[in-house]
Amino acid sequence: MVRDDAYLLDILLMAKDAHEFIRSQTRDSFSADRQCQYAVIRCLEVIGEVSKRLSPETIQRFAAIEWSAMARMRDMLIHSYGKVDLDEIWDTVTTDIPRLIAILEPEVLTEEQD
Repeated sequence: MVRDDAYLLDILLMAKDAHEFIRSQTRDSFSADRQCQYAVIRCLEVIGEVSKRLSPETIQRFAAIEWSAMARMRDMLIHSYGKVDLDEIWDTVTTDIPRLIAILEPEVLTEEQD
C-alpha cells in the first residue's frame, strides 16, 4: 500500500502539471503550441503508465476513476506515434484531469500529512 501511495502522488502531480501547462491556453493556442502538446502528452503517458502499477485494492478504492481508460490512452500515445488526436488530448486535460485532481487531491494530501 505504501507503493500505491507513492503512485497516487505521482499521478496527482502529473495531473496538476498537465492542467497547469494548459492554464493560459485556448484550444486553438494549444493546437499551435507543440511544446505544450508534448509536455501535456508526456504527463498523460506517465499517468497511464503509473495507473497500470496500482494494486487491485487501490483501483477499487477509487472506483470512480477510469483507470483502464488512462492506461489505454497511454498505450495509444506511446504506440500510435503521429496519430495523436489533439482534440481528445485537450478534452482529457480540460475535463477528465480536473476530475481526477478533485478525487485524488483530498485523499493523497491527507495521507501525505499523516
